[in-house]
Order: sequence, then structure tokens, then C-alpha cells
Amino acid sequence: MGIVLLWLAIVLVVVIGGLAVWAAGQTSRSGQHDRSPVDPSETGAMALAQVLGQQGVDVTITHSFWETEVAVGDGRDVTLLVDDDWWVLTEEAYASVLNLSQHLIVVQPTDVGLEQLTPGVEYAGFGGGELPADCDLPAVQRAESVNAGGDAYTAPASAERCFASGDDGYGLVRIERGSRIVTLLGLGEVLENQYVTDSGNAALALGLLGEQPKLVWYQPDMDDLAFDDANSLASLQGAWFAPLVVLLLLVGVAAAVWRGRRMGAVVVEQLPVEVRSSETMEGRARLYARSGARDHALAMLRSATLARLARTLGLGRSATPEEIIGATAALTGRDPAALTALLRSEPAFDDRGFVRISDELLRLERELGRAVRPS
Repeated sequence: MGIVLLWLAIVLVVVIGGLAVWAAGQTSRSGQHDRSPVDPSETGAMALAQVLGQQGVDVTITHSFWETEVAVGDGRDVTLLVDDDWWVLTEEAYASVLNLSQHLIVVQPTDVGLEQLTPGVEYAGFGGGELPADCDLPAVQRAESVNAGGDAYTAPASAERCFASGDDGYGLVRIERGSRIVTLLGLGEVLENQYVTDSGNAALALGLLGEQPKLVWYQPDMDDLAFDDANSLASLQGAWFAPLVVLLLLVGVAAAVWRGRRMGAVVVEQLPVEVRSSETMEGRARLYARSGARDHALAMLRSATLARLARTLGLGRSATPEEIIGATAALTGRDPAALTALLRSEPAFDDRGFVRISDELLRLERELGRAVRPS
């Protein structure tokens, strides 16, 4: 029976752990790209990808350079959208990306990306807001205006500059590099589900991404940090790695079963030492005095003293301080006013006064004890 219960407990723990991991994964965005074309959340871009598909654009989603290279093919009649939201692409990677397609759109690139893809264009800070169409690009003219945030760039006069934002900054810049056209989209929010329907955001996004019959949407994963298929993390794992992990898990479960012991009843033991209440009170008094919290310490001591006086007098927990003081004065013969001051209001201006009041409280308890139980 004990072995059965042990196995049931192990299975229950595994199931609960699995459910906890699954539930955390449902609410966590860890490992997810921003503006992902397969993400239906507010920061995803699924709505835009689906509309492009409905309009006849062939949308292909890639997460590595080698997938992208295959998907782009010869680069004709293909728009390559690069959204490196994890900032993993290196200088070498951007240089290679430039040669993949004749129509390249880069969303909020890094400084390295700007240097490699669009020489002469520089980051100009944050940009965005309600911006009117101010250039001749068909997608911009169709949008008329946009309402989105993102980055702004400075660019030479030879470039097509749109959506002026801030001091000489633009939210969209298009530059020609030989036979290739590179478009910098700093206003990345126009792609997101939560903003795509604002103002002319949808018209701009659909116009830019739907210029060609095929769109390759490239969001690099961490393997592109190496930018060499032979150096990727997956390639460095031997064929024995996965079986070894499974074997270690099975060994752990077997060890838990082998060394497991059935828990018995709880054993209650008496403490070998009893600490007198007076020692506890004096110890706490010294600790409070050491930290300089005399008023708080004195209030605690008085509250504890009143509680012990009430127990000695046989009064219930509902007894008020006035009732306790009156009963104590009647049995000890002390002045009720003096007792009220000692137990409630007399201040301690320094450590010496604090210790004196503490000693007086202890002396009062002993005196009442003798009065209640005379020898």
C-alpha cells in the first residue's frame, strides 16, 4: 500500500509541475518576437499578415538566414522584410542580407544595420505621433496620414524622406543602392495589431509590404548570432545529448523511489529548556534599547505587562487597562494614578529611564504575585 501511495504522489507531482509550466507559458511572452506575423496579441502582427494573404500576397515567415535565403530565391518580385527585434544580426549578417533581394524593408534596424544597409542615414531618436503624408511614395500617399510611434532617422536629400518627426528626423526613409531599394520603417507600430487600424496605418503597411507578389517576413532567432550553420547551438549538440538527458531523468526518478521512505506520524517532544518570562522581557528590552526604539519598546513591554497582570488577577481578555490598573491598585495598595503613569504614560527620555521603567514593571508583577498568593 505504501509503494502505491508513493507512486501516486510522484505522478501527481509530475502532473502538477507540467500544468504549472504550461500555464506559465500561456501568459508569458518570453521567447516571442514583437510584431510577429503569427502572434494574435496586441503587439503581434497577425492581422496584417492575414490581410496580405487575402489580397493574394504569398507570405513566408522565416527565422534564420538560411531559411530566408531559400525562401527569397533569385530575389526578383520578392519583398524581404527584416525585423531584427532581438538585435541578433551582426555586421556580416546585414551585409549578406542586402544581397538577397532587390526590394528590402527593414523595421527599426540597429546602428550596425544602418551602417551596412543605408550609408549616410543615422538614428535621430524616437519619433512618431499623428503625421501627415509628406512624400511621393504611393503607399504614403494612399495612407494620407499615420498615427504610430517608433524611431526617426536623418537622411541625405537624395533619399526619399517621409513622415517628418522632430528635428530633421523622418519615420520612413527609402534609399536606392544600385539596383536595390532599401526602405527603413522606423514607425514599427504601424504593423502591430493594436495600432494597424488607426488613421492610415493599414494603408501604409499594406502598401509597403504588398508591393511585390511575394513577401518573406524574416525575424532572426538566436542561432543567427553565430551566422554560420556549422556554429549554431543545435549543430554543437551530439547525437547522444537527448538520450543522455532522458537517461538522467529516469535515473533521478529511480533514485527517488529507491531512497524514498514513508513518512510516519508527527512526533511531539517537550522543549528541554523553559525560558522565564522575565528573561524574555529583559532580553527584548535590551534589543529595543540597542536599536534606539525606546517608545516602541516601552509600549510593547507595557502591553505584555498588562496582559500578565490580567492573567494573575483572573480577569478575562476583554478586561480594559483601567480595570486591570484598578484591581492591581486594590491588591497592592499602590496609588492608582501612579500605576496609570507607570503602565501607560510615563516617558523614557534616555536608556537609563527605559531600564528603570522596565525594572518597575517587573517589580510590580512580582508584588502582585505575592499579593495574590501570599506565603
